[in-house]
Amino acid sequence: YVLVNPTTQPIVAPFNGAPRLVTLAGTRLGVIDDSKRNADVLLEELVELLRTRYEISDVKWHRKPSASRPADPAAIKELAETCDSVIIDIGD
Repeated sequence: YVLVNPTTQPIVAPFNGAPRLVTLAGTRLGVIDDSKRNADVLLEELVELLRTRYEISDVKWHRKPSASRPADPAAIKELAETCDSVIIDIGD
């Protein structure tokens, strides 16, 4: 008899992520609201905290039409080109 092990080793794609910002002071923040209930409330509170505590200079908002749909590629491109960091929120 031959015993076969049906399991495999996971294939993990390399991921380094974006470089960390040295400081948030004076940076431009992008915000993607997923349109779920209370997402906007959470994001508004967070943005106010970041403006006050970390001196964020500018905020650009994008609201998805629904949580189940992806963000508009043009909006993502604009945020990537004009912002130093982006926060994506999931409400509920």
